Amino acid sequence: MEFKVRSYRFNPEVDTQAYYKEYAIQDFPGMTVLNALMKIKYELDGTLSFRRSCRSAICGSCAMKINGITKLACKTQVKPEIMKFGIVNVEPLANMPVVRDLIVDQEGFFDTIKAIKPYLLTEGENEELSGFKTLKEGEKIKQPVYSREQFKNLTGNNDTPNCILCECCYSECNGVSGNKKYLGPAALAKLYRYSEDPRDNDRDVSRLLNGSKPDGMWDCVHCQACEEFCPKGISPVKAIVRLHEKTIKNSITSTPGAKHVVSIAQSIKKTGKLDEAKVALGTAGIAGVIRDLPVVISAALKGKMPPLKLEPIKNMDDVKLAYKELGLEEK
Repeated sequence: MEFKVRSYRFNPEVDTQAYYKEYAIQDFPGMTVLNALMKIKYELDGTLSFRRSCRSAICGSCAMKINGITKLACKTQVKPEIMKFGIVNVEPLANMPVVRDLIVDQEGFFDTIKAIKPYLLTEGENEELSGFKTLKEGEKIKQPVYSREQFKNLTGNNDTPNCILCECCYSECNGVSGNKKYLGPAALAKLYRYSEDPRDNDRDVSRLLNGSKPDGMWDCVHCQACEEFCPKGISPVKAIVRLHEKTIKNSITSTPGAKHVVSIAQSIKKTGKLDEAKVALGTAGIAGVIRDLPVVISAALKGKMPPLKLEPIKNMDDVKLAYKELGLEEK
C-alpha cells in the first residue's frame, strides 16, 4: 500500500520560511513512522533531517509531533495513522526553537533539568559543584526499596524505565506554551524525586525553595497533558501536586500559588464553601486586588460578584472530620 508522508521542512541556511513537502512511499507490515522517515532519507531525499538512535523507545531521540500529537516515531505504527488521518504528517516538537527540519534546540529543556540540581545533596560537600559524597573504599549509598516503590507512578511504572528525557511532556505542556521560562513537567518531576529520596541531605529544603520561585512548580496549569502524552506511562503532574503539598507542609507559603491553596483550604474549613473574595485577597493581597479592580468592577456590573458573607453549610461536621483525618484541624 502506498501512502504519503508530509514533513515540515526548514533549513536556516537556504530557507527564509518553513514549508511542507510530501513523499510517497510503500508501506510494509509493522512499519513505524521512523521506518518511513529513514526510507525517505535513504531512498528519496537525503537532505531530510531528524534525530533517532535506539529505535526501541528507550533513548527518546525521535520524539516529534505526528499528526498533531507528540509521540516517539519509533513507537508509532504507520497503519493506524493512515487509517485515522489518511496521511502521516510530521513536525518538530513544540515549545523549542527549530534547528533544521524535525530537529529542535534542546538546550532550554536541559537547562530546566540542571536548574533543579538532579543529584543527591550531601553534608559537608560543595553541593553546587558536585553533589557527590566522598565514600570510603567499597562503601555504597543504597536506595531503600520503599523509596523506589513510591516513585513508580511518578518516574516510571512497573513495566517501564524512568523518564527518558524525550521531551514529549515539555512539547505538549500548556504551561510552557504560555511561559517559556517555566521549568516544565520533566524537571519538576525530578525535583520531587530528589526531594523525597531518603539519601538526600537537603536540610534547609533548598530544593523546595528553589522550585517555589517564579516560573517554578506553582506555574503548572494542571492540564494533564504531561501525563496523557508521556510514552513511558509517567505522571509528572502527580509529582507536581505532591511538591505543592510538601512545600506547604514545610511552611514555604510566601508565593502567590501557595497563598492561593492555603486561602482555599481556610475558606472551606470555615464555611464549607469557597469564599472567592477572601481567596482573592489572601492570594494577591490588597495591592493585587486594587490592580485587578477593573475586573472586579466588570464582574459586579454583570452580576457575578460573590456574597460579602458566606454562611456555613449544614454538614460542617463532615468538613471538620475530613480536616481532622488529614491532621489539619489545628492549622
